[in-house]
Amino acid sequence: MMSMVNCDGRVGRGGPVVASASASRRESRPEGGQQAPRPAPEGDRRPRGRDARAPLASDSFLRPSFTLEQVRTFLAVASREHVTHAAKVLRLSQPAVTQQVQLLERALGVRLLERVGRSVRLTDAGVEVAGACLLVMRSLENVEAVARAVRGLDLGSVTVGASELAVDYFLPRVITEFVVAHPRINAAVVVAPADRIHQHVAAGQVDCALVDGQSPAPELHLTHVQVAVTEILLVASRNDLPGAEPERTDGGPPRLRLLEWGPASAATALLAEVIGNHGEQPPRLQIGSMEAARRSVLGGGGFKAVLPAVAIHDELRSGALVRLGSHAERLPVFAVRRPGPDSPAVEALWRILSRPADDGSAGPPPPSAADTGNCP
Repeated sequence: MMSMVNCDGRVGRGGPVVASASASRRESRPEGGQQAPRPAPEGDRRPRGRDARAPLASDSFLRPSFTLEQVRTFLAVASREHVTHAAKVLRLSQPAVTQQVQLLERALGVRLLERVGRSVRLTDAGVEVAGACLLVMRSLENVEAVARAVRGLDLGSVTVGASELAVDYFLPRVITEFVVAHPRINAAVVVAPADRIHQHVAAGQVDCALVDGQSPAPELHLTHVQVAVTEILLVASRNDLPGAEPERTDGGPPRLRLLEWGPASAATALLAEVIGNHGEQPPRLQIGSMEAARRSVLGGGGFKAVLPAVAIHDELRSGALVRLGSHAERLPVFAVRRPGPDSPAVEALWRILSRPADDGSAGPPPPSAADTGNCP
């Protein structure tokens, strides 16, 4: 009884093999010639995105005893039941085709084909192996479909790092534009101080980043582009300035406690340059974040803080916060990545991330309290 491998990969007896891997591939494509990635089966727990880079449970597949070329040649012979016909399709010599099949038989330790006159047919073992080989080739078709989806930005993931200032005031524009343009790409954001983000980028833990402060250390060998700049200002609530509350009993202005936020932030690093040397230093209070410092100053509890102009733009314009003194330091914002090409999703994100910001963050700051005579 003759053997048969059907187009759907099932194995039966009673006739010749009627479909090769190429024929199966043609029939599985929808109209238009494009094959969409197959959805993962229910219960599929394969790692996705960055998690997929973790070591797999077994590396045995890295050293198979046979090659894909041997599998492809075997299926071509089995589907035509003739070595010469398969050789013409594969554009190989007949001895080369015979050798590939023999190498596969030797690697598997079973006889796959037997000669019948001038033709060949599958052995019982060959029937089983042919079915498994068809599954292998169809899995490779899925690999091609996944690769097309990755190239077309229909599949993929990106991880972007950001400092506290960047994630609140510069990254939202980037992420919004990216996810609107590429809604099928998964995106994740890691927030940390700038120096740590630089290390994450260099180590490949994040794909690219947006950070404020100094450019990356030269030894990290990172590509960086300045995309924005803001100013660091010393500010206080207008309710805490002289004239807004009763004077002290000694006749002097009320002293404001200085809030320090984010000890590893670039703004805190510029603290001494911004406040300058005004003799006796005011009492200080360390607070966890820039937003906590901003809210505390706005609360009118007798605080002042060094804050980025982009974070207090509206409060300065409305007069809720007043700039103290006339000195300001410029704080650059950099897009950072590793040099060299990366995945299509990362390259698409980088094109947006490295584009200069157009939010006016580098514009001139409002007048300072020194201009109005209010400078505690």
